[in-house]
Amino acid sequence: MTDSADTTAERRALALLAEALTDLDSALAVSHTADGALDTICARVVTAIPDADAAGVTVFRRGRPQTAASTETFVLEVDQAQYRSEQGPCIESTLTHEVVRADLDDVSQRWPVFAKAIDHLDVASFLSAPVTAGGAHIGALNLYSHTGHRFDSVDESAMRVFVQAAQSALTGAENSEHAARQVETYAAAMESRAAIEQAKGALMLGLNVSADKAFDLLLWRSQTTNIKVRTLAEQLVRDIGSLGDAPDALSTELGKLLMTAHTRVPSGQVTPAE
Repeated sequence: MTDSADTTAERRALALLAEALTDLDSALAVSHTADGALDTICARVVTAIPDADAAGVTVFRRGRPQTAASTETFVLEVDQAQYRSEQGPCIESTLTHEVVRADLDDVSQRWPVFAKAIDHLDVASFLSAPVTAGGAHIGALNLYSHTGHRFDSVDESAMRVFVQAAQSALTGAENSEHAARQVETYAAAMESRAAIEQAKGALMLGLNVSADKAFDLLLWRSQTTNIKVRTLAEQLVRDIGSLGDAPDALSTELGKLLMTAHTRVPSGQVTPAE
């Protein structure tokens, strides 16, 4: 190829990349989920890199790899072959944190079990780049080609831009999930606190005891019955609500409820006391 042809090819590649990135920004702006964003990234990277016929994203979740996004069905077959054999370009890229480029000759030599598993598929070149989220290496962005030209350094450079986009999507999802878990934890804590405070208040009123003494009584029954204070308090609050109008001997009734609340706790909620 002449210098003029090289220059033309480079310009065309840059134009495709610029167009894909512009389209990617617009598409990601309306993506509401991480998987949706990854689907968009895979579609755009195939558009941006002429050598690519398909793309996919592998992520490790709970220590196991899975394909979070892909553009073609054969990608799922290739990925599953890698997961089963525990070898291949995307597995190596994830484990080594390095970009991996390979053609079929490389695959046969480096990952023979994987190579045998995909010999019926129309795929001849691979390019995988590691993806991180929250500072941890969690997977890879993978390109596949039907021709055996092998991806080059230009493709690798363009790939890095889309890796950054994938990392942003996954990091954002991780942050959102963490925030959601925190909200759930805080909400559960507030509910537990509310039930305990309500039970304490009822015992303070009915038994004419201090807040500390009321809590000591709950704690005592919790330890005696081997049921969490929160669970016991919730049951006691339900029991008090079922009394209707306050009876004349409120303290007697409260005492009975406190002493027997554990017998009405559903069996599925009986857990070791705090």
